[in-house]
Amino acid sequence: MNSRIETNNTRPWLLLAAIVCTVMLPGCNGGDTPASAAAVINYAALCTTMNGKQIDGISVTATTRIAPAGNVPGYCKVSATGASGTELDIEVDLPDNWSNRLLQEGGGGFDGSIPTVEATSAQFPLIMPLQRGIAYTASNGGNRTGNPTEFLTKATEKNDYSYASTEITIHFAKAVVAAFYGAPPKYTYFSGASNGGREAYLVAQNLPGDYDGIIAGDESMNMGTQVTAMLNIATLAGSPAMPSNAQWTAAYNAATAQCGTTNGVILNPAACTFDPSTLLCGASGAPAATCLSSAQLQTVRQIVAPLTTSGGTLLFAGYNWADFGSQFGVGSYGGLGGGFAAIATNNGGWLLPATAPGSLQANFNVDTSYPIIAAGLQSAGADHNLQAIAQYLMLGKKMISFNGGADPLISPRDHLRNWLTVTQLAGAAASNARFYLEPGVGHVLGGNGPDQTDYLGAMIAWVEQGTAPGQLLLTKFDASGNVLATLPDCPYPSVPHYSGSGNVSSAASYTCASS
Repeated sequence: MNSRIETNNTRPWLLLAAIVCTVMLPGCNGGDTPASAAAVINYAALCTTMNGKQIDGISVTATTRIAPAGNVPGYCKVSATGASGTELDIEVDLPDNWSNRLLQEGGGGFDGSIPTVEATSAQFPLIMPLQRGIAYTASNGGNRTGNPTEFLTKATEKNDYSYASTEITIHFAKAVVAAFYGAPPKYTYFSGASNGGREAYLVAQNLPGDYDGIIAGDESMNMGTQVTAMLNIATLAGSPAMPSNAQWTAAYNAATAQCGTTNGVILNPAACTFDPSTLLCGASGAPAATCLSSAQLQTVRQIVAPLTTSGGTLLFAGYNWADFGSQFGVGSYGGLGGGFAAIATNNGGWLLPATAPGSLQANFNVDTSYPIIAAGLQSAGADHNLQAIAQYLMLGKKMISFNGGADPLISPRDHLRNWLTVTQLAGAAASNARFYLEPGVGHVLGGNGPDQTDYLGAMIAWVEQGTAPGQLLLTKFDASGNVLATLPDCPYPSVPHYSGSGNVSSAASYTCASS
C-alpha cells in the first residue's frame, strides 16, 4: 500500500526529512551510513513530529515518548483512530533499538480495547517485543465496547471485527514505521490467540504477502463447527442436565487423577481413556457432593465426544478433558457462540441465553442451525478457508500453531484436525508449519501445566536464520516471575514422556517422543 503522509503544517516532509537526515539515516544526502553507526538519534523529536499526521486517512491522535526503563528501551507510542465514523483505534510502538521488524498482535473475545504492548508484554513475558527492537502494533478490532450487539446495527464495526481491522492496522503500521525510521520493516510477524488466533488464520488466507511468519493459538480454524459445538451445549444451560461448575471441575480432576502426572497434567490427551461413569451418583466411590445424575453424565460424555449431524457427518472432533467449570468453560459457550451466531445471521435472538424468552439458543438444532451459521460466518468474512491457508504455506511462509491441551473453550482436538487438513492440502509445503499441543494448559494461559513459551523467538529464528523449530520449552511463573515448573513443548506428533524418575515439574525429567 502506498502511504500518504499529511499534516496541517506547511511542507511537512521537509521537517521530518531534516530530523531524519541529521542522524544520517540511509539515503540522506546520498550517504550510505547505517543508522546503527550514526550519531545519537533524537527519538523524542521524531516522536513529536508524528503527532497530528494523517496516513491514508487515518489520524494520529497522540504520540507519547516513553523513557527507557530497566531492560526496556525507550519507545514512541503512536495512537490513531481510523476513518471518520469508525471506532477503529490503533497503536504503534516504535522502539529506539529498532531491528527492522514489525509485530502485529491479535485481540481477544469480541475485542473492544487495544492489547497494548505493555499489557501483552506483562501477559506473555517471554516474547519481549520492545527488548528485541521490534515495532509493535495492535487495534481494538473496530469497536470500543466488546459487545457483539453493536454488530447488528453498525455494519462497519461488524466488518472491522470480522476481518477488516487487521488489514487496516498492518498497512497503517507499516506506513508509520517507514515514516519514523526512514525504511519499511524487513520482516513482519503476526501473533495472536483465541480471537487473535482467528485473526492470525484470516491474515494468512487474506493477506499472505504482508507477513513472513504467523503464530496462531487456541482457535479451531473453523468457527462454524466450533460455534455449533458451543451452542449444542449452551442449549442445556439452566436445565437439570447441565452439571454445576463444581461438578465439571470434579470431573476434570478425576480425569487427571487417572491420566495425568502427579501435578495434574495430562501429557497425551489422545491416550486418556477416563470413563466418567465412575462419577454417577450411586456408583462405588462416586463423590457425594459432586456426583452426576444420569442426564448430567450424558452431558459430560457429550462434550468429549465427536459431534455429527443426524446423518453421521462429522462436524467437530470433541474436547479434551478440561476444567469446564472454569472461567472459560461451558458458562462462556452461550455468550461466545451466540455472538458469532448473531454475526452470521444478524439476529439478536442468538445473544439471549437459553433460559431467556425469545432465545434462539433454546431451540438450537445441529442439522438446521449449523448450515445457516456456517454460511453466514463465511459471508461475513469471519471464518476460514483452509485451502487459502495452505496456499500461504505454499508461498514459503512460516506458521506456528498451538493450543492449550486442556482448553475448555476452543477444542484443541478440532484445531489439530483442521490443521492436519491444511498441511495435507499444502503437500510438501507442510514443512513450513508446526503444531504444539501444550499439556495441561487452559485457554491461552492458565491450567495445571506450564503456559509460557517463546514462540516469537522460534519464529524469528525460522524466518531469518532458517532454523526450523523443534522442541521448545514451556514455563510456569508465579506472580513475582519465579519459575514454578517447566515442561518440553513438543511439536506434533510427539508428546512429552516422563522418564520415570526426577522432578515432575522439571523439563529435564521428560523427552519428546511419538505417542
